[in-house]
Amino acid sequence: MSRTKGAKDLKKRRVRSDRKKKYVKRKGKLVPYVPKRKRGDPIKIWWWRRKPMSLDGYKKWSRQIRASVYKKVTEFGVRMDVPPEMISSPEAIEKLALEYLYEGVWLLMGFSHGRNKFHVKPVKLCKVVIRESGDGMTAKVSETWRLSRYWFWRGS
Repeated sequence: MSRTKGAKDLKKRRVRSDRKKKYVKRKGKLVPYVPKRKRGDPIKIWWWRRKPMSLDGYKKWSRQIRASVYKKVTEFGVRMDVPPEMISSPEAIEKLALEYLYEGVWLLMGFSHGRNKFHVKPVKLCKVVIRESGDGMTAKVSETWRLSRYWFWRGS
């Protein structure tokens, strides 16, 4: 909410609810936040399949906003608990995808600490495209920028 020019706040403004403190102040001393998750614990991931929107689904939108509609839909695929080593590099993600998934475009979804009523929100970690080639199935990982936030990510 913007402030009118020259206005003075009578009380402190509310902070965003999804901001999580990294520490707690106890008796004037800073106590760091200690997560419940340990380094070797399995990580919960979802695989969502991305498909083009059907013509019937597209026609359900009103004519005024059809031009601005994103013409892709996602559907839930597989839920897994994997050790961090299995998603620590693009090659490891490709291997995991070829083992459990079939041809198509897949989104690897993880979870963040966004504050909603479930206290966690799904976020896209990367996109995997699986194609049929002459020598079998091949996978290509892209859009991995969000994985660089995680401690287990080694990159390419």
